[in-house]
Amino acid sequence: MCVVSMVGDHFNQKWDDYFPKPQPLTPWPMPINQHWPTLPPTREEFNALKKEVEEMKALLIKAKEYDEKHGEPECEVEEKMEKLRKIAELVGISLDDVIGKKQ
Repeated sequence: MCVVSMVGDHFNQKWDDYFPKPQPLTPWPMPINQHWPTLPPTREEFNALKKEVEEMKALLIKAKEYDEKHGEPECEVEEKMEKLRKIAELVGISLDDVIGKKQ
């Protein structure tokens, strides 16, 4: 596994909650043990996520340099990178310059 892929795996697992798994339809009225959809993030939550995305991007840049030096350029798997792209877009950051544009 190349380093870019490893960094991608780490953040994919970390941010799994941002892309909830599809749930079966809930009958009405909603059962007591279920929750209403979450509220939009606060400014602090948004800024914290943006900072994490910036850190992830910096790690991906270093990982890409390492992989190129060690003969594993462009080794990332597109499916792994898609979620990272979507989360980065949520906070206004593009990863196109690091992992390329979506194919």
